[in-house]
Amino acid sequence: MKHLSSLLLALACAAPSQAQTALTFTARAPLPDGGRYAMGYCQDQSYFYMVGGGSPATAFTSQVYRYDPAANSWGTGPLSTGQVPDHRLGKAVLLPDGTNPIRLYVLQGATSAGPMTSMSVLNATTGQAIATSTGGTVASNGGTATWNGLLYSFGGVLANGAFTNELRRFDPATRIWTSLAPMPEAKSAQGAAVNGKIYVLGGFDGAVNSNRIDAYDIATNQWQTLAPLPTTVSNQALVVQGEWLWMIGDFTAQTYLTAYNTRTGQLRTFTSNLPGRRNAAAAILNNQLYVWGGNTAASNASTLADMWQANISNILPTAAPARLPQLTAYPNPSPTGEFTLQLPAGSHRVVEVHDALGRLILRATPAPQTESYTLRLTPYPAGLYSARIRTTQGLTSPCQLVRP
Repeated sequence: MKHLSSLLLALACAAPSQAQTALTFTARAPLPDGGRYAMGYCQDQSYFYMVGGGSPATAFTSQVYRYDPAANSWGTGPLSTGQVPDHRLGKAVLLPDGTNPIRLYVLQGATSAGPMTSMSVLNATTGQAIATSTGGTVASNGGTATWNGLLYSFGGVLANGAFTNELRRFDPATRIWTSLAPMPEAKSAQGAAVNGKIYVLGGFDGAVNSNRIDAYDIATNQWQTLAPLPTTVSNQALVVQGEWLWMIGDFTAQTYLTAYNTRTGQLRTFTSNLPGRRNAAAAILNNQLYVWGGNTAASNASTLADMWQANISNILPTAAPARLPQLTAYPNPSPTGEFTLQLPAGSHRVVEVHDALGRLILRATPAPQTESYTLRLTPYPAGLYSARIRTTQGLTSPCQLVRP
């Protein structure tokens, strides 16, 4: 019997543990002004931002709030008020473009008169308006994604109430919108860019919710339909963790909590103590999942003001990438198109430059043992580029180059 017990213990220790299927959330500081739903949201490495949305008092607001997770504080008041139109169902995007300060782009909002007709550009530090930009699709409640410093906007509801499948790209360096291959179906949907592809999950086409997953390849300008979700989902919060996309809440199944692996197609479903919601916001920082706001019904009275945090550090099998050598360039931005790259040590180094669509446009070999290299992008148009140095030890981290 002693030997049998030892064998069973050994087998138990050797067996793989079951994947965690439950998350425990803890409460954080409540939202200001009674809460928000259908607000734009985004984050950097220090703060979370919340723009517009509905409140208990009104269906449309214009305030910009900033949350400090280290201090667990929404501050003493909004960063700004009235710098964007009163709206809800909009998107907020932080987009570094070589400028100081970092800019906050607000678009695709629904106002009392219809979709916002322009995109607002704010100072992310103060919340004050810097500029507006026109030329994009005049639609509300669409999706957005960013990749290599470019902004992608897709889907939404037009001024006449019809849904659109249009996909457009905005280059902050040139302030030009470009039409791309349209989505396979017209709808409002959430999406995000991972490893050079924009993944659009679920959505609503005005009649039914969707369970589709479509992936747009930025380099080839082509869409691919992937295996669908087992159930429909819409009005979910969405946030990226490595190769995974977390989705929180749903228009109908408000306790919906899943993570989708963009590489394998695996879908993990979780239970939790998070109260159900739709039209919420989410962020991930230091392996902590934050969820805040939203609503539970069509009335403003159902607006939520709670904020929650869950530790997800050991939930998903995503290996942390090895830290890559850093590559720096100056001046950056460079009005002339000439950049000086500080090279990593080594004798065999190859400079590779890609455009914002991920296409290799230039490859050069600096002289051995030199510490810097002059990169000339003068023959190429204004825009955003990404440079890397390939060595015998691998690639450096990418350095974004801005050519105004």
